[in-house]
Amino acid sequence: MNVLKKSVSLVFLTLALAGSVCAQSTLVARKPSGDEYWYILKQAQDAYDYSNFGQAISLAEQAKKKRKDLIEWERYTMDQAQRSSAVRLSGDDLGLVRDALVKGKLKNALEIVDSYLSIYGSKKFGGKFSSLLSFIDRNSGYPEADYLIGKVYKVEGEIKKAEIYMKKAYETFDLLSVPDVKYDILYDMADIAKSQLDSMSYTQYLSLKNSSSYYADYEKYMTDILADDNIYSNPSVMNSMIKVISSKDKKAMSRFFELYRSGNDRSLDALIGLASYYRLSAAYVPSNADVKAELIKSLKCAALASVIAVTRIQDTLDDRMTDFSYNGIQDLFKKCTRYSDILGWGNDVGVWELFGILADTASDLGYTNFSDELFSVLSTSNPEPYWQEWAKRRIAQNKK
Repeated sequence: MNVLKKSVSLVFLTLALAGSVCAQSTLVARKPSGDEYWYILKQAQDAYDYSNFGQAISLAEQAKKKRKDLIEWERYTMDQAQRSSAVRLSGDDLGLVRDALVKGKLKNALEIVDSYLSIYGSKKFGGKFSSLLSFIDRNSGYPEADYLIGKVYKVEGEIKKAEIYMKKAYETFDLLSVPDVKYDILYDMADIAKSQLDSMSYTQYLSLKNSSSYYADYEKYMTDILADDNIYSNPSVMNSMIKVISSKDKKAMSRFFELYRSGNDRSLDALIGLASYYRLSAAYVPSNADVKAELIKSLKCAALASVIAVTRIQDTLDDRMTDFSYNGIQDLFKKCTRYSDILGWGNDVGVWELFGILADTASDLGYTNFSDELFSVLSTSNPEPYWQEWAKRRIAQNKK
């Protein structure tokens, strides 16, 4: 009798497990219904914009779940499509596989392939079907949603949670539908790191900077932003800037701003931030050699940042003024004072102060031909009166 009971129980257990597997397969085979994950995230963003932070997190988590379910369905659909002999015989060429999906009327699989091609382009996958499949396998992450949740926690002052979600978003940045959002994530992470900088942070940075590949978090995030800057990442160009700044030429400053241009606005905030960071870190180093090394890094960042700022001002004025031209940076500064939005941008970003950092750092390094000329220009032509007066005081101090 006991044997019979065990046999019956085993049968029911087997049927229950089979039913569960069947139900799961049916769910995977069916495309998730309801609002699209990106639409749910848009609702989350709207909630964030209206300071409904609890709702923003709830909707963002829903969007993540919806995207995960969709990717499960996509994986299942593509696995089923590969059972077609026409698809298998197409090899790894993404174009040929797509043709096979069209001929085989594999509508769902074709829809999936086309959606990825429209968002990311064929180049993203190198024209290979296997690369697309690999991307789909990893695509259940949703960096945009994690980033939004991180921003909510940042606003609410829950820094540790904010860091967790933002780091998670950055780790999957290759899944972003808008690649440049990566820089927004890095800037927010850098801002969090900056808020935690204190004298101990600089001391730790300077004690560990020569061991392995240590970077303070703030520096790491900023340099990750600058890694894609073709000028910053080119040592020969950066060193040539320093060579001009350090020259004995009485017109070193004028020549510098005639020689260099850069339209990479995305780098500007990172360069200004690092220029200040390295200047401050120089105050904690134990030897003159280390002081110079930190100041050189600061000077490189300030130099390239000032080039980007001048390029942007020049391009903006060129768009607005008929037959635009100018005679040196002093004249450029005077012309931009006609536009309140340019002045406001310079104050918001810290551009007018930046030129003071450039002059101060060059002076600290003994590059006085450059710094004296720049101090003179700033004392008469800096668009912000505060920094004009600051430059006059610096000139008076240097004469003592």
